[in-house]
Amino acid sequence: MSGSRSDSSHLPVMVTEVVEHLVTRPDGVYLDLTAGAGGHLRAFAEKSAGQARLYGLDRDQAAAAQATRNLRDLDQFRMIACSSYNRVDEVVGQFDDQTFDGILLDLGLSSTQLDDPGRGFSFRFDGPLDMRFDTESGGETAADLINRLSDGSLAEIIFKFGEERMAARLARAIVRERQKEMILTTARLSEIVRHTIRPPHQNKSLARVFQALRIAVNRELEQLSEVLPKVVALLNPDGRLAVISYHSLEDRIVKRFIQRQVKGCICPDGLAVCICGVKPSLKQITRRVLTPGAAEIESNPRSRSAKLRVAEKIG
Repeated sequence: MSGSRSDSSHLPVMVTEVVEHLVTRPDGVYLDLTAGAGGHLRAFAEKSAGQARLYGLDRDQAAAAQATRNLRDLDQFRMIACSSYNRVDEVVGQFDDQTFDGILLDLGLSSTQLDDPGRGFSFRFDGPLDMRFDTESGGETAADLINRLSDGSLAEIIFKFGEERMAARLARAIVRERQKEMILTTARLSEIVRHTIRPPHQNKSLARVFQALRIAVNRELEQLSEVLPKVVALLNPDGRLAVISYHSLEDRIVKRFIQRQVKGCICPDGLAVCICGVKPSLKQITRRVLTPGAAEIESNPRSRSAKLRVAEKIG
């Protein structure tokens, strides 16, 4: 996955802030775990010297191929691997470098993905209810979940991953309608949501339902929790991790992980002396979460929910 981009320029979200906080060594080694079209990596190249080395991952094969085409003119560019970011510890074996001075994780959905009706990510277009980032490796689609799960399981997904208060009502409506005919398209799902939720809240509920299904299909929160400790292990001393999240569920995971690594000690509260011996592994670089400026939000409304956190590995 890559950060949301404007359709015309495909500029990455918060590129100025990311480069400022992540590219601390002009000759360093940098990895973008969600390369998308390669926008962040190109910005890294512009900030770094010719000796820098740039790598990327993307689980979307089309995105990985596009990023490779877009970046092959750069002296610093090495390669893009097609893989889920939670497998980064395995994938780096393909690279000439296995540790990094900066690693970026941009959890947003690219405009290319969002605006492709065939991917099924958006309720604005009619298309198959797919929602998989990696369409080549199989796995259940959103349609599979909608037509297989019980109303209780669907309600749990919609409430937990979409934070939608009307999750139970929506789940019952979905199950009722699928008994008449299987729900296979974004248009049909959108119709059910609009008939279930009263105006003016329909679009918000639609966004939450689609977000919830996408997260469930791609195991996004589970994979985020898996990758964060792996990233710390792959950082050089004083190397930095930057994460851009787009909703509260993601940001909460990132925030709490950084807080735990900054604290280190896992002893129960109330002990006068630490006995666990766990040392801090990170220090916070951004004391408060960073958000896009007004100019960026105006030029790219999809960036409005972005939140950037940066931490540095203790040498």
